[in-house]
Amino acid sequence: MAQDNIDRNNLGFIGNLLCEYLRDAIYKPNEAHLDQSLLPEELRAFASGLEYFAECVMEINDLAKSLAKGDVVRAKVPSRENEMASPLKSLHSSLSHLTWQTTQIAKGDYGQRVNFMGEFADSFNAMVAQLKERRDALTEEIKNGEEKTKALEQSNSLFEAVTSCLHNLIAVVDIENSQEWLFINHPVEQFLKRRDLMPYLFKWVTDQVGQNEDIHSESATELELPDDEKPQYISVERYPLRWYGRDAAVFVLTDITLEKMRYLQLENYAYRDALTGAHNRHYGMEILGKWLYEGVSFMICFIDIDYLKYVNDAYGHEAGDSYILLVTDALGAFGSDANICRLGGDEFMLLLKGWDQEAAEKHLEGIRNGLRRQKASPNAINPYSISYGVVSVDKSNTLAPGELLAKADEKMYVYKRAHKISRTGDASKTTDKI
Repeated sequence: MAQDNIDRNNLGFIGNLLCEYLRDAIYKPNEAHLDQSLLPEELRAFASGLEYFAECVMEINDLAKSLAKGDVVRAKVPSRENEMASPLKSLHSSLSHLTWQTTQIAKGDYGQRVNFMGEFADSFNAMVAQLKERRDALTEEIKNGEEKTKALEQSNSLFEAVTSCLHNLIAVVDIENSQEWLFINHPVEQFLKRRDLMPYLFKWVTDQVGQNEDIHSESATELELPDDEKPQYISVERYPLRWYGRDAAVFVLTDITLEKMRYLQLENYAYRDALTGAHNRHYGMEILGKWLYEGVSFMICFIDIDYLKYVNDAYGHEAGDSYILLVTDALGAFGSDANICRLGGDEFMLLLKGWDQEAAEKHLEGIRNGLRRQKASPNAINPYSISYGVVSVDKSNTLAPGELLAKADEKMYVYKRAHKISRTGDASKTTDKI
């Protein structure tokens, strides 16, 4: 009876003590403490069980907090006796394994798969599969890139080896930076006849790269390097090129000076009169036909050297040649734009743009008067002289080149007959043919 009274008197205190302990175990686990000496003997076994229960709860709480923070490695796992923590311990084990798998994937092991955690496992496995596919694609791309780079290096090495044996100058220039020459097969001064032409050549090539909008296409041109004495002619071919991963242009320069000089010489033979250096009949008729086709206005002058046969017979052909050269030089007074053509023997054709008929005839008359003040020798009967005929041609012309030349020739003979002079110098006597 007395014990019942004690229990009834202390029941409220004991209840508060136990509740306070449970509250501290949940909210202030570090401060939680249960003094069993304050409990009746018969409740101390219960109190011990309660303390174990509280410890299990606190262990579960600690593990849950660690997992919530993602601190899987350093998380404190409850003892085996704590059966209440079994689900969390299983989760910790799974997360630990998942962490290890993730580390393996980071090292390149894409064979890892997750067989638990439901939808997360499906997403995780799909992600790993995609990573593997991308890794494989990237590996293949790197392999192909390495093979291409190796092939490019081999090609460039072959290019360098082959070009080093050529007489051509091979220059590879960076398209993005025209000032940077990536390769030259041999020193430029060995290619150029004169060292002072190097700056000109470098500038021309860099300008081509810097200003040419079609630099990625092929082209060919001919370059004349300036020289006061003898120019140097260079053939330039340009091709686009990839040079160790850079966009470049390769210039192949060939010295064609000898070929060019031969060509000019052949052209000179084909279009120039050997004695006077004036254009020949073939060239003159080409120009005449071209101007008629273009419909331009011009003057055609037919010129005949007077007394050339007399000079040849009386003083020899050397004197006659000098006479022809004198007339050629005199016709040069029309300027560099005039086309002077020796048709043959004592006949010349003069093609003029920018002249009217009156001015051309007046100029020719001045040339004739200048020549008449000279003779083949002081004792020569006849002075030097020319006869001429001038025909004006415009867009309305319907005559062919040969017909125009014949018309100018006819006017020349009219002039010649009107100015015929005898060997005595008397214009009234016409016994001598001019």
